Amino acid sequence: MKVQVIFGVLMCAIACMGQESVPEDIMEDERLFDERAMNPAVDKVKPNILPFYERTCCPRRNGMSINLATGTFSGSVEGVSSPTFQAQKSTKAKCSYMATLRANFQNLTRCLYDWHQGGCVSFPMCKRRMLRIDMFLGDDRKGYMFNVGDSRSNNGWGGDSGHTKHDAEIFGYYPTIYGYKSDFCKSERSTWANTLLKPGVRRVTIFAANNFARITNDNGFEVKGCHRCAFALNGQDPDDRANTLYMAFNRVIAASNRRGVGVCTVRIRWECPDCERSIFPFPLGDKAADVE
Repeated sequence: MKVQVIFGVLMCAIACMGQESVPEDIMEDERLFDERAMNPAVDKVKPNILPFYERTCCPRRNGMSINLATGTFSGSVEGVSSPTFQAQKSTKAKCSYMATLRANFQNLTRCLYDWHQGGCVSFPMCKRRMLRIDMFLGDDRKGYMFNVGDSRSNNGWGGDSGHTKHDAEIFGYYPTIYGYKSDFCKSERSTWANTLLKPGVRRVTIFAANNFARITNDNGFEVKGCHRCAFALNGQDPDDRANTLYMAFNRVIAASNRRGVGVCTVRIRWECPDCERSIFPFPLGDKAADVE
């Protein structure tokens, strides 16, 4: 009996750890970075049939830096699109370029879903399951500084023009960060006053995952939690098979008529257990050069 129990636990662990063996759809932008096109030697490796203990937990491409003072970016992240930029001509603020992009999350396996308290991904996991967004802020700040949500028409204050009921969002409207649950919990919202206030706050970080969000700044603020009406990134939306999270900086997601200034640099990566080493030219704890 004891042997059978141990064998059953071992089989479950192997099933969970071997979860990445199933090929997944990728967005069109992802094909632009096909590693086989850049390096023919990759054809000798078949990552989808390697034993689980030989696979890399952290995505191979996992570092993007976006400069909103110049409207440029460097690096790439698996499952994350290239940013689209738009200049603002009505302001002289240094960090005024607007940018939008999106990320596609991988589904949890059945055993991982049960393990993560009904699907809440509250700590780093392998592959594309928790996204980290670091925002470095400049001196001139006003209006809509950022917007992160799981509806393509999130536009701040809990609205998305009725496009989908899965429309949870977090956004910064200077000097405060706001959080709104999806339409399934429409009355639930949060306000974190002065969490973007200068000069004390220079950096804000958001960790986004299925049914989970964590927000911190470099002035001691932190809030995190699981909720069934938080970001739906595990197949809940039948019209979004790719589990898309949308991001906008110096504007809201839906349109550029709600805009702001003040986010100078954004760095994006998947947060994974084996991704502790820095993937950027300088450590995440350092001040971004273009925030000066």
